[in-house]
Amino acid sequence: VLGYAHPLGATSIRPRLPVDPCPAHHSAFARALRPPSHPVLPRSSQMRPDGFGARRSARATMCAQPADTPERKVDKISPRLITSRLTKAESLSAILDVYKRHGSSFNEINVATAWSRLGKARATGRERLDFFRTEEHTLLQLLQHTLRAIPRLDARGIANACYGMAKLRFAPASATMRLLGAEAIPRLSEFEAQGLANTVWAFATFGTPVPQLFEAIARESEQHIGSF
Repeated sequence: VLGYAHPLGATSIRPRLPVDPCPAHHSAFARALRPPSHPVLPRSSQMRPDGFGARRSARATMCAQPADTPERKVDKISPRLITSRLTKAESLSAILDVYKRHGSSFNEINVATAWSRLGKARATGRERLDFFRTEEHTLLQLLQHTLRAIPRLDARGIANACYGMAKLRFAPASATMRLLGAEAIPRLSEFEAQGLANTVWAFATFGTPVPQLFEAIARESEQHIGSF
C-alpha cells in the first residue's frame, strides 16, 4: 500500500490493517487450513442413536455388559443351596420365587422339596386362590418339570411331591399325581411307614382315583404295622 499526502502537510502515513479483536480466530483459521493427521469420521457415526448428540467413548462400549448377565450368574447355583433356600422360604410367593430364579438348576430333589414346601406354607383359602390366579403359568411350568423328574425321584421324593400337591390343592396337578402313583406302585417296598401314610393321605384328600395304588399300599403296610 502506497503512502498518501496528509491534508495537514504531514509526511505520508501507511495505513494499518484492522486488528482482529480475537487472536484465537487466527489460530482456528490456521488449524482449518492444516491437513488432518487422521481420517475424520462422519459426524453421524460419532453420535449416539438416542438423538442427544453425546459422544460414546470406546471404553464405555468395550465395558458394556448384556442386561441379563446378572440373571445368568444367579441361576448357576448348586442343588444343595437351592434346597436350603426353599427350606428358608416361608410364603407361597417366596417359595415359588426360588423356582423362578433357579428353575434351570433344579434337580429331582429340589422339585419334590418345592412341592412339599408349597403344601406346608400357611395361607388362607383366598390367598391360595389369588396365588393360583397370578402364578398359574409358573406352577404349570413346575408341573412340567416334575413330569420330567419322575423317573429319577426316589420313594421319599414321590411321597413328598404327592403330599405337597394335595396340601396345595392345585387342581391341574391331578394328572401329575396319577403318574406319580403309577410310578410308586412297583417301588412301594422302598417306602418308609411315614411315606406310605403320606401317600395314602395325599391321594385320598386330593380325590385322585388310583385303585391299584391303594390295594398295593394296603399289602405293603402289613410289613410296617409296628412302625405306624
